[in-house]
Amino acid sequence: MKCLHFIVFVLTLFLLETANSLAEEFNITTAAGDTLSVDVENRDNISRGKLVFIQHGLATDRNHRVVQQTARAFADAGYVVVTFDSRHSLGKSGQDVENARLTTFEQDLEDVVSWAKTQDFYAEPFALSGHSLGGASVLQYAANHPEKTAVVVAVAPVISGQAWEDSCLANMTGFCKNWQKNGNYTYQYDGKEYLISYQTVEDAKNFDALKISDDIAADVLLIAAQNDNIIPPQDIDRLYEKLKSVKQMTTVADSGHNFELEENQLDLYNAVSRFLTTATFSEKAQ
Repeated sequence: MKCLHFIVFVLTLFLLETANSLAEEFNITTAAGDTLSVDVENRDNISRGKLVFIQHGLATDRNHRVVQQTARAFADAGYVVVTFDSRHSLGKSGQDVENARLTTFEQDLEDVVSWAKTQDFYAEPFALSGHSLGGASVLQYAANHPEKTAVVVAVAPVISGQAWEDSCLANMTGFCKNWQKNGNYTYQYDGKEYLISYQTVEDAKNFDALKISDDIAADVLLIAAQNDNIIPPQDIDRLYEKLKSVKQMTTVADSGHNFELEENQLDLYNAVSRFLTTATFSEKAQ
C-alpha cells in the first residue's frame, strides 16, 4: 500500500509541474520601487473565500520543493494559492542574495499581502506558510496581524537568530566559525555562485519567536525535520510549548532541512493536508 501511495505521489509531482505552468504570474511594484514576482494559482477557488500566502527560505525561490508541496496541499484543500520570490533570492524578484535579511523577507510578505488586497481573490482571515527564514517571516506577520491570520504552517522555521547561530556552531562548528570570520560563504546552485552574508544571521537576532508566541492567535502547525542540523527539532519543540493558540507539531522522519527525498516531501504534504482538515481551522477560514 505504501508503494502505491508513493507511485501516486510521483505522478502528482508530474501533474504539479504541469499545473505550475498554468499559474498566473504578476510583477508587482512595491512602495519602495522594487519588483516582486508573484504566482497566483487556483483562482477557481475564489468563491470559497480561502487564501494562502507561501514564502520560501533563504537562497531559494517559490519553486523550492517545500513551497510546492505545501502549495499542493493547500490547493487540494480548496485554496487560492499565492507564492512569490522574495527579493535577494534565487528567483525572479532579483537583487543580490548577499543582502537577504529576515527584515527584507518580512517587508516582501507585507507588500505581497497589500497588493493582494486589490485583487478579486483576496479574503480574510487567510493562511500563511513559510519555510526556514520564510517560516520566521510568517510567524512575525501572524503576531503583528492576528486579526488577519487564520492559520500558520511553519516548516523548519528559524526560531531566533541566536538559536540559529547556536545550532550552527554546535552542528557545523568549522563551517560556522569560518562563516563568522569571513563574513560570508559561497553557495553554489545551478552552476552559479552566490555569497551568503553572516549579517543575515545577525539581523535575525532581532527576532525571537518565543517572545512573540503570545501574540499569535492563529492555529499553528509546526513541521520539523528529524535530521535537520540547521533548525533542529528541539528548537521547534520549544516554540510549540510556548504557543497558546490551537497547535500541532510533527517531525518528518529521516529528513534534512530541505526535505530532499521524495518520501520526505510526501510526508510533508500529508502533514499539511491532515492539518487543514481540523475543525477549528475550517471555522476560521470559512
